[in-house]
Amino acid sequence: MTESSQEALTNEQPPLSRSGTTSQHRCKNCDSELLGEFCHVCGQQDRHYIRSIFAVVGDLMGEISHWDSRFYRTLFSLFMRPGFLTQEFVKGRHASYVPPLRLYFFISLISFLVLTTLIDFDNVNAIQTETTPEQQAELEKQLEQTDKVLTEQGITVPVRPPASELTDPFGNLSVSLPLATEEEEAQIEQRIRELAKEPKVLTKRLVSLAPQMMLIMLPFWALFLKLIYAFSGRYYLEHLSAALHTHAFLLLSLMILTVLSKGSAWAADMTGYGVIEETIDWAENILLVWIVSYMLFTQKLFYEQGWPMTLFKFALSGLAYIVLLSFAFIIMLFIGILTA
Repeated sequence: MTESSQEALTNEQPPLSRSGTTSQHRCKNCDSELLGEFCHVCGQQDRHYIRSIFAVVGDLMGEISHWDSRFYRTLFSLFMRPGFLTQEFVKGRHASYVPPLRLYFFISLISFLVLTTLIDFDNVNAIQTETTPEQQAELEKQLEQTDKVLTEQGITVPVRPPASELTDPFGNLSVSLPLATEEEEAQIEQRIRELAKEPKVLTKRLVSLAPQMMLIMLPFWALFLKLIYAFSGRYYLEHLSAALHTHAFLLLSLMILTVLSKGSAWAADMTGYGVIEETIDWAENILLVWIVSYMLFTQKLFYEQGWPMTLFKFALSGLAYIVLLSFAFIIMLFIGILTA
């Protein structure tokens, strides 16, 4: 073989990596030898991202269509089959359905987007904290007449504060917090009075905080499920998966209820047929019954206990969830007042 032909063969060979093998068969991230589509050392996919825009668009459409097929299948099972998605996830069947966390994030994003769009914040009325002199005089007159009638009946009338204080619900407001200074407490009191005149600002802030607060609630709710089903042999992540699926269902149902509520009044006004609003009201009632039934069937089917124990734990879970929701709302309200 001549020197020129050897040089030509050398030029046609692919470049060598740091270890001496060709770069086409080695990971571009860690330079390990590839045994398949993904690197067995670092996990990077053997894929070329620097390519024509047409190839990128083609791959994107393929990913969207594949994800949509999984999503619609997951959405149907989530809404119509209590506990099914959690059972499938625990059994390791992940390819056919959207994972619990991704599903929850997506439904949470869409539902709160719909809710914030449909909520009419302009109809949130301010708390009236100031009255005109005429209104105060009328209130004083009514109080005097009431006192006169009670005195004639022999009933002792207690000493009342002035009418100006009665018309201001925040006149005697006093905030006392364990770790706050007097100056910080005074600032909070002033902020509450300001938000009472502009409740729309606080309402918008609370709605924006709701997704984060619900997400923070989920680990605590899963911990509660772990405690009441301590002898079920299930890991904490299994309870967390059940919590993610049930909350995704609740958010989806809440979104549907809101759309039906807003749509029924709109359809009745547009068509003039009251039967449309009545029909939608029936649908809303059926959905409310299904929400409660869904939660009960989820506990029965996923944890596979008898009906007496399931009903007892369902009632206990309901009380615990109300307590947890109340604590979350108080924290959310406090954060909303400080940050609105």
